[in-house]
Amino acid sequence: CGNFRDNYLAKPNSTGRASAPLVDLAILDGAGKPVAQGERGEVGIRSICNFTEYYGRPDATAAAFTADRYFLTGDIGYLDEDGYLFIVDRKKDIIIRGGENISCQEVEAAIYEHPAVAEAAVFGLPDERFGEVPGAVVLPREGETLTTEALCEFLFAHVAAFKVPQRIWIVDSALPRLGTEKIDKVSIRTKYRALAAAEAVTA
Repeated sequence: CGNFRDNYLAKPNSTGRASAPLVDLAILDGAGKPVAQGERGEVGIRSICNFTEYYGRPDATAAAFTADRYFLTGDIGYLDEDGYLFIVDRKKDIIIRGGENISCQEVEAAIYEHPAVAEAAVFGLPDERFGEVPGAVVLPREGETLTTEALCEFLFAHVAAFKVPQRIWIVDSALPRLGTEKIDKVSIRTKYRALAAAEAVTA
């Protein structure tokens, strides 16, 4: 995709339009079928530039492509009325709570609106009733005091109640980061899922 000059000024949050005729985009549902215009789904790319297969891994190759050879990117997005792609989240960062989809990025954005928050990471926690519920780790800004109760009260005014994290850890040190300087969501999710499981056992 490309988004340049006047197009970028008009839609700065968009990745742009597919570079026709070499690239074809589709927004697909869980069965690999196109969704209606403007609806969210997984971004699929079909191009002569796509790789053919994972070497020696036919199972991974089958999982990565639809029957009509769209490569499944793992990104969740939508195409607007002009064919511009907007990416809203990663598929693995979607929490499915009792059939309701929750975007980790949306909840993180709401947390960052709190003036006392410096860093935040949102992820799914296993839940017997709902399957998954949101959890969060939050680092307050230096010199600020933040409680889970105050943050939850703030979030209830900014997102739907079912999107408010059911467990929030307030930490006093910077969140771990990858070499790219992005917050390391994988290690955070692993660590705090284990903590939540341990708390459930001792409760």
